[in-house]
Amino acid sequence: KQIPEGVEVFEINGPFFFGAATKFKEQLKIVENPPKILIIRMRNVPAIDATGLQILRELYDDSQKKGTHIILSGVHTQPLYAMTQAGIFDLYGEENIHGNIDDALDRAREILGLPKLGRPKDFVPTVKREMNEK
Repeated sequence: KQIPEGVEVFEINGPFFFGAATKFKEQLKIVENPPKILIIRMRNVPAIDATGLQILRELYDDSQKKGTHIILSGVHTQPLYAMTQAGIFDLYGEENIHGNIDDALDRAREILGLPKLGRPKDFVPTVKREMNEK
């Protein structure tokens, strides 16, 4: 993937529960110079709990102070639902929550004033969202 200058990509693997959320928060503190845009890749996060949601809220608040724009990528159904219920979805904004990295990178390019590259010809979705109709 072509990652534009000023963009950092972090990937979370596994359920975003207490231990993983705390470790993720500590890893972000190591970053010396905050990027213009931070993409959090969540394609391997099947579930999130209250601690994970709180970390996302704190991350958003910190990013506002540092001038970093956050984009979420590859968000699965359960985390998306939990984020919506907790108000995180509205906090980040629909335009900053994407189902795949290609769309997230294009959103970053849009913010930076760069041309979008679009999805590759052999694009296969990394996250399948299913909605249960009642």
